[in-house]
Amino acid sequence: MKQLKPILAATIILSSAALAGDFLKPAASEGSGFFAPFQHIHASESGTPFVHSFGVEPAFTGRDLFLDQSYLKGDGFTEHETEVELEWAFTKRLGVIIELPYIYEDEEGVATSSGFGDLAIVPRALLVERERFLLTAQVETVIPTGSNTFGGDTAIAPGIATWLDLGNWFTLNSQISVEHGFDTDETELIYGFALVKSFGENHAGRHHDHGHKHVSHAGLVHLHLEVTGSTPLNGPDEGDFNAEGLVGISYGLIPDVDIRLGYLFPLTAPEDFDYGFTTGLIFHF
Repeated sequence: MKQLKPILAATIILSSAALAGDFLKPAASEGSGFFAPFQHIHASESGTPFVHSFGVEPAFTGRDLFLDQSYLKGDGFTEHETEVELEWAFTKRLGVIIELPYIYEDEEGVATSSGFGDLAIVPRALLVERERFLLTAQVETVIPTGSNTFGGDTAIAPGIATWLDLGNWFTLNSQISVEHGFDTDETELIYGFALVKSFGENHAGRHHDHGHKHVSHAGLVHLHLEVTGSTPLNGPDEGDFNAEGLVGISYGLIPDVDIRLGYLFPLTAPEDFDYGFTTGLIFHF
């Protein structure tokens, strides 16, 4: 029965997404199908910005490169992480995310250690596209890079991500997935919610064309409030919750570059760290 848990959970998630989606129906308008050419659009039909959260994968597709630097301070240790993330849309609705972190950890009384974390590859499909709601299904595959200190477990995590326009340039990004580690035979529920408030004036409408139909975020300011966490579904820690919060800000520096800064803090006990910071750049192609 324990072996069926991850399969059953994955089936429920993806079946729910399929039932809610319109991917089996004929395209409602020209250019809305799965293989329609990708257009780099950063706003909904009504002009509400699509904003990347810090710790929650977006439901919208894009072609973006992320360079993030994070710092965590805990009881007797500090950790620095540099992560490179590529989001690449093959078509309007089909894409992939690739993530690779490099970690440096300094612990009191222990020799410092550094190395690559595990490689994550996330194929994804936008199933539902409405003016105020998006839903994407994805399957994250975690591949060990050979570092036993910072990973080493092959895992798979099917899940869904959503984007909801709450009005007045408030948006809610959410993500839920079930990750199963094959080497440890452990399964956990992973979740994230991100509330974003955007400020500024969008001079360019959704269909403004300046080279590749790319709506600029330049000059827009976004405030972020996020909660991410996980809970084991089996094993000795089954049912425990682990969550952290983030408050942050991002800014469209120039048409193709965003900058962002966030403050991290624990929400559950025992605390894995005391506090942390994350900063980064987003390059839009």
